[in-house]
Amino acid sequence: MSGKKKNKTKKAKKSAQAEALSLINQVARNARTALSRHLLDLGLYAGQDGVMLALDGNDGQTPGAIAASLGVKAPTITKTIGRLAAQGFVRREGSKEDGRMMLVFLTDAGRDQIKSVRKSQRRTEKAAFAGLKDKDVAQLLELLSTVEASIAADLRSGSAAASERVLDPEALEAQESDLPAGDEPIRETD
Repeated sequence: MSGKKKNKTKKAKKSAQAEALSLINQVARNARTALSRHLLDLGLYAGQDGVMLALDGNDGQTPGAIAASLGVKAPTITKTIGRLAAQGFVRREGSKEDGRMMLVFLTDAGRDQIKSVRKSQRRTEKAAFAGLKDKDVAQLLELLSTVEASIAADLRSGSAAASERVLDPEALEAQESDLPAGDEPIRETD
């Protein structure tokens, strides 16, 4: 294959990958928007469904455990739990084993709402996959799983490399030399 032809093939592949990633992002946004609209009919906001479903699977979790299972930061979950508690869908209780630990539980109203949340999910899924055969959905799931695994691996290696740069004194000096004149790095004091 000639050099020009190889270059065109590479460019086409990069273009297709960029388009695919862009489409994945758009599909994710649209799916979340569609689900959010269904949830709004129930009086729920985006993200509240995930907390409720996490509790439905394992009631009596700490906010930190819920945050970890959903892949979000604890302050986000704390705010969401507060809203759900104000709506009467969850209750917070101190742990019997460790009084410093707060546990979150679904209320009866929250358990009743779970059925509606799952129905909203099914409505969104039905709309998303209309016109696709089961084998198409299975193939899509396999492909998206591969993409997700690749991104997750890249994130893991990227965060490991970032932490190595921060801990490496030579890298820290190199980072400091990149600061504009007069800017000093912030250092922790005792």
